[in-house]
Amino acid sequence: MEQPLPYYRQCFVCGETRLGRLGVRFKKVDNTVRATFTPTEKHVGYPGIVHGGIITALLDEAMVWAVFAVSGQFAVSAELTVRFLKPLAPGQTVHIVGYVVRQRRHLWEVASEIQDENAVVYARAWGRMVAAPSEQMQEWQSALQTKGTSQP
Repeated sequence: MEQPLPYYRQCFVCGETRLGRLGVRFKKVDNTVRATFTPTEKHVGYPGIVHGGIITALLDEAMVWAVFAVSGQFAVSAELTVRFLKPLAPGQTVHIVGYVVRQRRHLWEVASEIQDENAVVYARAWGRMVAAPSEQMQEWQSALQTKGTSQP
């Protein structure tokens, strides 16, 4: 069962493309979050290769939404390790998958990866997320766009 997740209009990854953002929309699928993205020439670092920062941002975003999908809480990255396995070319549609590996109180161990339709993995990440400060939770919650989405 798929459940669309909300987004924040100004977010670099999930924000609205008309605002210059990537426009990636995540959905909860079983115990994972998933999204699809097709980078363009404006996302390259070197000719023909998508910038590693774009790839890292996608992986990080998947992990943040994975925490939100299972807990309803906002989290921020405390630690992030990325392994780039294969260069990603603009125009190559990829799937971004994120999931929680383990939770200990307000710390989540998470993982994510970017793969193509043949399950070829371009990059993987793992890390630790911590709960966002409680005073920001309400502000962040009210900034989410839920038109056409539902929250956990």
